[in-house]
Amino acid sequence: MPLINLQNVAAYASEETAKHAVTSLRSPHIIAEAVQRCETERLIDVAYYNAMIGFEILAQQPQARMVGIIRDCESFVRSATAMEGEDPLPVGWPAPDKPLTDREKFIAMGRIRPIRKSLIKAEWTNWGAIRRNIWLWRETNLRLCAAQATYGDRVALLRFSTFQKNPVDFWAFCAHFLDLPHDTGSQLQASPKMVNKKPLGYQVGAAQTWAPDDQAALEVARSLIEETAQYAI
Repeated sequence: MPLINLQNVAAYASEETAKHAVTSLRSPHIIAEAVQRCETERLIDVAYYNAMIGFEILAQQPQARMVGIIRDCESFVRSATAMEGEDPLPVGWPAPDKPLTDREKFIAMGRIRPIRKSLIKAEWTNWGAIRRNIWLWRETNLRLCAAQATYGDRVALLRFSTFQKNPVDFWAFCAHFLDLPHDTGSQLQASPKMVNKKPLGYQVGAAQTWAPDDQAALEVARSLIEETAQYAI
């Protein structure tokens, strides 16, 4: 976990770092050994980190395939933003003035942020948590879109809302795309109810309650991903 945490932000900032991470930790030889140890035919890795190194995995491993699941930006921001109290699932950026526990500080070390020489870096210090997490959502999903643009036949992008509304078709598509044995009605089923697992609940209201600048940034980010992503279903 410590290594992956630090590599996540390093891979975002540097293509060479992403390339080295895959070469040293996800090479075809290493994957083949893992498959052999597990006595299986395929290895499926589910990780947020893969958005940062997915392009290199696809480049270095011609047999690899990737499924990118994109959640609605507003829903992501509301779920990922903590304004007070300890966040046990600190995916997103907290309020800039929120006191952090050691665990929160550690995980924040690996969360992507604008690179030093970017134009946005100067604006970052003035942004609140909502604006920062809109940026986080946009940048992460742009990486998935970039992988799809180059390796379209091996990258499928799906809306998380499809999983919520039609889990049977969602799983059937994933099984077909990844060449997995699957029959309709098998054990691959969605939870009967989506539950917010944040112990303190959502601490950010619906988008219409956000500041005008945040609402504008939300619409820009949404439009960009909708125009760029080519959803499979």
